[in-house]
Amino acid sequence: MLFKDCICFQLGKTARKVTKAYRNEIQSHNLTHGQFFMMVAIMEEEGLLPSELADKTSQDRATTTGLLDRLEKDGWIERHFDKNDRRSLRIFLTSHAHSKKEEILKLFKKTNQKFLNCFTQYEWDQMKNFLKRLEMCN
Repeated sequence: MLFKDCICFQLGKTARKVTKAYRNEIQSHNLTHGQFFMMVAIMEEEGLLPSELADKTSQDRATTTGLLDRLEKDGWIERHFDKNDRRSLRIFLTSHAHSKKEEILKLFKKTNQKFLNCFTQYEWDQMKNFLKRLEMCN
């Protein structure tokens, strides 16, 4: 087998290029790409538990906690105790994050669309199915 035929290499190479494109777009917000995607996930649905955000973003809980710690320190999110269970914390956007929400979501959609434009809808649907199949292999 040739190196260029290695699925891990091809996926990694593509992921690095896509990640670089997002980094270039989000650098003015002082967010890493991991923080950026966590923010988008929170903007889609506030009030989730950290464990729910970990599941939503396919990250382990330790990584999620680190991202949330940094986002809180930088003034993007707040943790509030759950009204029904004081042992649980729920994640909410700060007023600063709300003021940037439209801009960040627009940036997310624009950058994502740049890559989606490489595919027809049918091809993109196939790609998602192929990626899901790869996830199931492991």
